[in-house]
Amino acid sequence: MMAYMLMAGLALGAAGATLGMTVDHHTQLDHHSGRIAVTYRGDVAIHHKQVGTATDGGRSSTLRCDWSAKMTVARHAIGTSGASMTRHIADTPAIAGTRPGWCTTNRSAISEEVASRAGDMRRHLVTVAEEDHAALRAELDRLHGAERTG
Repeated sequence: MMAYMLMAGLALGAAGATLGMTVDHHTQLDHHSGRIAVTYRGDVAIHHKQVGTATDGGRSSTLRCDWSAKMTVARHAIGTSGASMTRHIADTPAIAGTRPGWCTTNRSAISEEVASRAGDMRRHLVTVAEEDHAALRAELDRLHGAERTG
């Protein structure tokens, strides 16, 4: 029975990501073609991984739930000419942690912890956005030329 419960818990703990939250960041980027309005949307997904084993009474359990909140960022930029540029930035780890016990019993507490760390998620999104500015400028240069004309 214990082996069955362990396998069921591992299957549930390894199941896909649960939907977390969405964080937005709006900024403007100056380019020789004009001011670019940029929106970054970070979709947060929480991933759980069941680790360790449950033991019989009298022995210390190593059972824990490792979790991470990863952010998939979508960039949408609109230039003064009306040109629209989008880019999806792969999952980037934002925050992570561990809790003792089963992932299934910790999901709610983990979701609450992620929600309570919204400031960390926002800072992570701003960092990803700042790192993307060079790629956006390169895209704008390809679209409008590298130098101002006229």
